[in-house]
Amino acid sequence: MKPYELNKENEMIGGMNVQKRQMLQQIINQHALGAVIFWKPDELVLTLGYLPQWGLSFLVYTSDHAPVLFVPELEPEDILPRNIEIRKFPWGNINCADPWKDLFSQIKDLIGEKGLNNYPVSFIKNIGGTAPCRMSGEQPHLPYDLIEQLFVVSDSGFKDVTNDLLQLYLYKNEEDVRCLKLVHEVAAMAIQTFYDNLKVGNSEAIIASAIEAEVQNMTGKNGVQFAKAWPLIQSGVNAAFGGRYNRTTGRTLNNSEMVMLEMSICVNGYWADITRTGQTSEVSEYQKKIFDTVFEAQQLAISMMKPGVEMGAVDAAARDHITKSGFGHLYNHALGHHVGFRYHDPGPVLSPGSTGVLEEGMLLTVEPGIYGMEINGGVRIEDNVLITANGCLVLSDYPKGLNI
Repeated sequence: MKPYELNKENEMIGGMNVQKRQMLQQIINQHALGAVIFWKPDELVLTLGYLPQWGLSFLVYTSDHAPVLFVPELEPEDILPRNIEIRKFPWGNINCADPWKDLFSQIKDLIGEKGLNNYPVSFIKNIGGTAPCRMSGEQPHLPYDLIEQLFVVSDSGFKDVTNDLLQLYLYKNEEDVRCLKLVHEVAAMAIQTFYDNLKVGNSEAIIASAIEAEVQNMTGKNGVQFAKAWPLIQSGVNAAFGGRYNRTTGRTLNNSEMVMLEMSICVNGYWADITRTGQTSEVSEYQKKIFDTVFEAQQLAISMMKPGVEMGAVDAAARDHITKSGFGHLYNHALGHHVGFRYHDPGPVLSPGSTGVLEEGMLLTVEPGIYGMEINGGVRIEDNVLITANGCLVLSDYPKGLNI
């Protein structure tokens, strides 16, 4: 599926950006579907720009271009999307013994009302792989038989077109980019907080908490309804494991060592994934060489990124540079992945041998790294790169030196 053209008017119809409606309608027509159902928080951000509070809202997009959003009675009114029909179901109502039975009955009735029982429904059929809702401390309390119940809301059952629906994640349109730029504006302050706290005696946990507070403090300002960051700090030898996993400990920072920040950040349901590596004080020439190698590898990769370029070739440019510099055996992961609606959007990755092709509207991370005990640490630099009509745009275009 090709990406839709960006619409300068950014027209909204039925609560949904017009280009997304066009893509979804193409899938519905191609597979003769009666409706597509979305409920995962990232799916609702993708389709409506709506991050649910409880993670229990269901969008039923019917083939007559008149979507309906079902929300629990307890959902806050001020976060609901506009220009779309909203129906409530009694989740949270103590007088209703089975709110899910009520919801599934309402969806089934909607399919019948619209005369769509001769057509199957579809949805993205997978387990897990979802971004959190606003209640991000836990996953939504969905019924164990959710999938089975949705299979039968139409008399014609279910048709699996998951692969086509996942294509919706690959392309960010003008409205998405506007929202993603806001995420990156908030992230810029988080990055500055990281560098400001690279002080001997601070612990990894202290730095992480300062970043979390800086991001949380943006709530209610400049269009930010919801803001949360997950900063993971690895200092000194802890960063040697940064290519395998990222975690924050209570380790205290020492003189002349590098510190790595891996940060996912969510603002109003849109995501950025950014890494920076800084220093507590002047590091050795050898450590600088490692940092410079990673920086140069990233710049080489970004310079190649434009429509039509194979993803495997972008990975190879960065990987070859690191290998020729003598550190290839310490670079143990793919170069990048799609991002924006989740911390890790589904889609082909920038990795060795990948035949995926860059297209306008894609947003990918570019994150080469070198890690290991033999260098007593690790370095990664990560940016989010939007593919444009003629090249690319780095949304996370902040300073990325060892100190700023």
